[in-house]
Amino acid sequence: MQGGRLLAGVLALCNWVTHFALLNLMWIGCTLLGGIIFGIAPSTVALYTVTRKAAMGQPVPRLVKTFFATFRQEFFRANGLTLTMTSVGVVCFYDLHFFRQFDGILFDILSTVALICCLTFIIVLMYIFPVYVHYDLKVLQTIKQALFIGFLKPSNLVLMIITGLSTYYFFISFPGFIPIFGFTIFAHLNMWLGLKCFENIEEIKVAGEAV
Repeated sequence: MQGGRLLAGVLALCNWVTHFALLNLMWIGCTLLGGIIFGIAPSTVALYTVTRKAAMGQPVPRLVKTFFATFRQEFFRANGLTLTMTSVGVVCFYDLHFFRQFDGILFDILSTVALICCLTFIIVLMYIFPVYVHYDLKVLQTIKQALFIGFLKPSNLVLMIITGLSTYYFFISFPGFIPIFGFTIFAHLNMWLGLKCFENIEEIKVAGEAV
């Protein structure tokens, strides 16, 4: 009995390692296929699409086909989202750096405003891909929804940030795992936390409608 459980556990571990490795290879491959700049957004959306299914317990029998189909389908829309986010991020962080170079009350106020904008941008960044693949929204609506959920569930946001930092320091300490897990391990954890947050919001919404 114990031997059977151990074997089942080893097989499950091997399946997950294979799952992560394959997804990581496809994510890297599609990113390079799009010339990195135009490939990283749709490949990340494809990664999160597969990750969402895994987090919801849905089988993905044709993982490679699903990944590439999503990559092609979301190519332009995902790049539009990334272009918008990149533009906003560059403006926020440039303004923060620029205003901090000067002294005076006015520049202190502007620096504070820029800092708030940067923190808001980070909040959106943590939720943007889970929201993108879970809800059928337009680009600006996706950003607004990510921002709304980020402020609505600050505890979940803190967990996302801790998860991201932990993943970063893990790969810094053990770089040999990057080819196997890479960005996929963070995507799975980020998507799982996002789904838990979405489910909780839906439960609260349903409970409110029932009252």
